[in-house]
Amino acid sequence: MLLAQTKLRIGSTIPYDSPWEEALNTYIKAAEEGAPGKFSFRKFLSGQLGGEIEMVRSLRMGTLDMGVFSIGGLAEGLSMPELLALEMPFLFESDEEVDYVMDALFDEFKRRLAAKDVVLIFWGVNGWRNFGCATRPILTPADLKGLKMRAQETPLYIEMYKALGATPVPIPTPDVLMALKNRMVEGFDQTLVFSVSTGWLGQIQHYTLSRHVYQPGALVMSKKAFDKLSPDLQKALLVETKRADLQNTGRKLVRDEEQSILAGIEKQGNVRFYRLTSQQREAFRKAVEAATPKLEAALGPEGKALLQQVRARLTEFRKKKISTKQ
Repeated sequence: MLLAQTKLRIGSTIPYDSPWEEALNTYIKAAEEGAPGKFSFRKFLSGQLGGEIEMVRSLRMGTLDMGVFSIGGLAEGLSMPELLALEMPFLFESDEEVDYVMDALFDEFKRRLAAKDVVLIFWGVNGWRNFGCATRPILTPADLKGLKMRAQETPLYIEMYKALGATPVPIPTPDVLMALKNRMVEGFDQTLVFSVSTGWLGQIQHYTLSRHVYQPGALVMSKKAFDKLSPDLQKALLVETKRADLQNTGRKLVRDEEQSILAGIEKQGNVRFYRLTSQQREAFRKAVEAATPKLEAALGPEGKALLQQVRARLTEFRKKKISTKQ
């Protein structure tokens, strides 16, 4: 006699055969181990179900069970601009800072998402966003002036590009490749791994390792779907005892892939890579800093409060790091 299985549909714009899918598969295995034979997962990746915003809204309504999304996608799809406190330009300086802050505030974000009928299962990672351009290198803020740049569909990214003198063009992730081919946009900002996996990198000649925004991701579930399950199945899906290990596995997969890709592509020479000096990166930071009031306004009152928490944890980490060196 076959056991009845709970069928769960997972949507995302993450590409197939990517480190993100590998991390997702690691989670699925862990969840299945917690409730053997009880789950049947079906993945719809590479934007098969549409863009992030569309899928996030479906998830909230309960027509999609689970998803792997960027924080930016969740913020816009759930009308929660405060989530973008994690994506403020030039907020973080290292992976270690990011991991510390996000892990420290996991419960805070879980609480906020629960109020929007979304269950946060664990943090994922998109990574450091950099500038890619088809027409010229982007080494100074002035190089962005007048460029049509694809912007993620949130006010924060739109305001960032305006501050840098570019023309932001909000486009859903599944439509970006065609927009680059048709020169509807001349460039974008995105992580290296995602840019390669989606084919975006093949449409440009210049890629600047600006690391101007760190973009987290998250594995989430519809609360409506979650609440229909028995406590033992809920526990299996939350993988709380394995969450830290799963998060660290995902982070390592993406970060290792980035270094591997960078080494390989630089040798090929099809795209020129540029590493900013500390002075060059500071020039970008100052240009964006001038727009800080607008960027913080885009977060809304809740976002400003959440940003204070993020900065407090960041200060906490930096103080600890200094004390260990002394």
